[in-house]
Amino acid sequence: MSYPIKSFTDPAKSFTDPAVALTLRGAAALAEGEAALAASHFTTAALLAPHRASIWHNLAEARRALGQPAGAAQAYRHALRLRPAYPKAWAGLASLLLKSRRPKVSARAAMRALTLDPGFAEAWSVAGSILLDRRAMERLPIVLRRAVRLAPDNPLAWLALAGGLGETAEPALPLACVRRAVALAPDRPAGYVNHAGLLIRLGRLEAAQALHGRLRRLVPLEGHAEAGDSLVATLRGDFATALALARRSLVLQPASPAALINLSLADHGSGMTEPARRGNERALALQPESDIARFNLSMVLLAEGDFAKGWPLYEARWRMERVAYPAHAPRWTGGNPAGRSLLLVAEQGQGDTLQFVRYAPMLAALGAQVHLMVQPALVRLLSGLPGIASVRSLTEPPPACDACIPLLSLPLVFGTGLATVPAFVPYLSPSGPERAAWKRRLDGSPGAEGRLKVGLVWAGSSHDDQFVAHMVDRRRSLPLSALAPLAGIPGVRFYSLQKGPPASEARPSGLDLVDWMDAVEDFAGTAALVAELDLVISVDTSVCHLAGALGRPVWMLSRHDACWRWLRNRSDSPWYPTMRLFRQDRPGDWPPVILRVRAALERWAMS
Repeated sequence: MSYPIKSFTDPAKSFTDPAVALTLRGAAALAEGEAALAASHFTTAALLAPHRASIWHNLAEARRALGQPAGAAQAYRHALRLRPAYPKAWAGLASLLLKSRRPKVSARAAMRALTLDPGFAEAWSVAGSILLDRRAMERLPIVLRRAVRLAPDNPLAWLALAGGLGETAEPALPLACVRRAVALAPDRPAGYVNHAGLLIRLGRLEAAQALHGRLRRLVPLEGHAEAGDSLVATLRGDFATALALARRSLVLQPASPAALINLSLADHGSGMTEPARRGNERALALQPESDIARFNLSMVLLAEGDFAKGWPLYEARWRMERVAYPAHAPRWTGGNPAGRSLLLVAEQGQGDTLQFVRYAPMLAALGAQVHLMVQPALVRLLSGLPGIASVRSLTEPPPACDACIPLLSLPLVFGTGLATVPAFVPYLSPSGPERAAWKRRLDGSPGAEGRLKVGLVWAGSSHDDQFVAHMVDRRRSLPLSALAPLAGIPGVRFYSLQKGPPASEARPSGLDLVDWMDAVEDFAGTAALVAELDLVISVDTSVCHLAGALGRPVWMLSRHDACWRWLRNRSDSPWYPTMRLFRQDRPGDWPPVILRVRAALERWAMS
């Protein structure tokens, strides 16, 4: 009767070949997570039997686990010189090359592995990673499903498929995948970590925290639960709790990029930019391929005004998010635009479009034929930009162009620094007849004569379909009742510029608020009204960008964890010369902000 190897106390004693004995010891050490010990055993085995490709492959795996990509690549290639038809070594080399940012040679190595063994599940998983790197999101699930079919009992394959299905899939599908991974390996934390992360993205924070509790019982000293709970606290805006949990997580995982990233997020939300910068830099040093750390570092640097370093890192958003870079035409990364047709594509929110569309006339002035694709509500307003060849909705077919670029990548192309922000305003203008119509209506309104006309926006879009954006909106918005201290200021009349469900909130007693927004259909209409107001007071949403782009006075109410574009510790904005910022001193604390606004408004009304 034969016995499985694992039944022996020391399997190496069963073999007289010392190279085999060392290889088995190395494999056991690698399985236990002792990569340094494994590398030592494999190195000695390679000296004793340098002709065995499998030993060199194992040495490469150990070096890769140690974070030694150059040494690992050398060992993989030596294994392949000894045995060119070695699918495992080709797949390992492909994975290593991909992490080293060499996608083309990585793809060739993966294809070599699949040519040698079309049924090799690991090679299909690496192919999936390559597709993810190339943002080939449509083909990615097909490849990952193939890997799962070939290795249905591999929990890592199920976790990869859950990630590959992305946020566009029906949530039940990735959830089923992570649950299958947990069922296959109930004693391993990876499944629970991924399951909880997916629940957080879906907004099911309580369910995620329940899984963090299971993680705390399963691996109490690994810090996974603390890291997850820290992220939940950050999303809720409870940065003090987030900091405490993230610090505990880092004590338990001092070399964990994820723990460093979570701590940096909490630091950044608390306004501590220097620790946030150091934490993200250390995370990148530990994991150079981390696009999350790269993107988060860009947020910190941009908020500090370090645009030279921030803009290049900000491009990581295309690799971090599950959205493809606009593929309407080849990428434009700069150079002389004269004589070229360029398509500028909106991304993110309408406020982002309003802020960065200022670059479109600049390109036209340099001799480019500029086309815009923007959100439908902005088409009519932006059609008035000087020198623009066409403006289309994102829902329409794109025009034929030489190249395209997203709007928020233009500061990088232009090399915009803090001192060179193109802040000429106004760069937008409303329709003359529409503006004249609003002027007549405002002038003819009973009781309006001689009073300051002030527009109010108290809430942004709720983003109910995007949980992270929804949580940010909860921190930037406030109920109309919070503006009650503005009631009764002599010489001031308020006009609602609010759209959406918050527009129907009950008016605080004594707040003289006129609401004509039912007559406004798009941003062109809002612009015509704003142009005739003396002041706009708005939370951080698209209307404050609109007012700034029109060159109108605008006071922005900023949450404590302000967006990077408003920088740190400033009451003005280099992007909008007519803007004044009123910032929270503590997270969620709006009353002192509103009282400061009232005092400033009283002084203006009396002047």
